[in-house]
Amino acid sequence: MTESKRIYRELKQDIVTCTLAPGLSISEQEMCDRYRASRTPVREACRKLCEESLMQMVPFRGYSIPSLTIEEYRNLRELQAAVDPAVAALAAERSTPAQIKEMEGWASYEYNVGQRNSYYTFLEWNRNFHICIAAATRNQAFLDIVMNVQTRLMRYYYQVIVMDSYGPELVAEHHDLVRAIKAGNTDLARQRAEEHLTHTTRRSTNIDLRSVNFGTDGLLINSQSSDRAQEAMTPRPKVKKRSPVRRRKMLTR
Repeated sequence: MTESKRIYRELKQDIVTCTLAPGLSISEQEMCDRYRASRTPVREACRKLCEESLMQMVPFRGYSIPSLTIEEYRNLRELQAAVDPAVAALAAERSTPAQIKEMEGWASYEYNVGQRNSYYTFLEWNRNFHICIAAATRNQAFLDIVMNVQTRLMRYYYQVIVMDSYGPELVAEHHDLVRAIKAGNTDLARQRAEEHLTHTTRRSTNIDLRSVNFGTDGLLINSQSSDRAQEAMTPRPKVKKRSPVRRRKMLTR
């Protein structure tokens, strides 16, 4: 593994898991210190992450981590609803036995509740699973769209599985989709993809609800551990207690 690939992998994981918080500005020097590397491999890693929309370059300042917004999440879901069923149907027509075998492999990983590293591993496998299906269409335009959408969704999906456990459910849906593609049944493959998206919408309800509760288009969510750390760092206001005598005087006025 080259130095730029190592930094890319570590930096990407920190972004997806919100270890580097959405909206954060970070300089090349800060990343060099954090990942113990020189500027050239850091720059190469950042360039790739910018291409994947996980980072943004800020001229003369460095880089920033894009905010998580409910608007972007809904836009990506609408794009998925239009693209994924068509991709699944084409994959059922055109996939090779070798591609089917690869899909089955990527579909098999289930994360372990409470083990956050396994959450990220699942997201990587989930991304590769959907990219593998798109590759089987032999349509580069579809592949480019799916790669971009799946990568951008990783940060949102991380929030979903942190809140609740859907591991067995997700694996079962992936296997159902692969079986339909393997059978060459285009209608069933399209149906399985649509069902998977419907269930994903249900699972992501917490994201929509939390954004509404905050009363903003921004998704003000991080991992539970980050929330606890933030709470610990935030001083609580002191509440002055009135004596019982004082309260009685006030009530008798």
